[in-house]
Amino acid sequence: MTSNDLAAIATSDGVRTLHLEWDDPALAVVGLLRLSRDELVQRLRSGDLPQPPLSKLLNIAVVDAEPGRMVLSLGPDERHVNFLGVVGGGVLGAVLDAAMWGAVQLSMDDTSMITTTNMNTNFLRRVSHDQSTLRAIARTVHVGRTTAAAEARLVDDDDKIYATATANFVRLGG
Repeated sequence: MTSNDLAAIATSDGVRTLHLEWDDPALAVVGLLRLSRDELVQRLRSGDLPQPPLSKLLNIAVVDAEPGRMVLSLGPDERHVNFLGVVGGGVLGAVLDAAMWGAVQLSMDDTSMITTTNMNTNFLRRVSHDQSTLRAIARTVHVGRTTAAAEARLVDDDDKIYATATANFVRLGG
């Protein structure tokens, strides 16, 4: 496991358990709203922000962040496997969505928040639970007054593409 507060245990009978701890997400959101865009980018890059519970559960981490672009990593493992024995599409979609959301959110010229309104994902290759870390590389396509759009691709260390996605976003409270 990649985090101090995430521990997986395998027993002799093949049963696995996962222990996960996280910070109160409501407190994290309040803290985020107080940061300027530049402060947010700096804290994302340094790893100095508390990870959301979903990111911890899925083993997603920030690799790089800047206005209009975000790169997240996904370390596939057994917790991601579906009934077919491969990493589930929902896991891949979640990391792509988070990367696109981040790219757009960091493009906002104020402290307003955005949310995904729709997403289209194309799965191009199967992902196994024991392969190397994948990167979700996202960039904004459009950032307007009330709506935004982004695109992303999920790649391995050799830049082989496993999935692509596009999404639209709307500014909340605006």
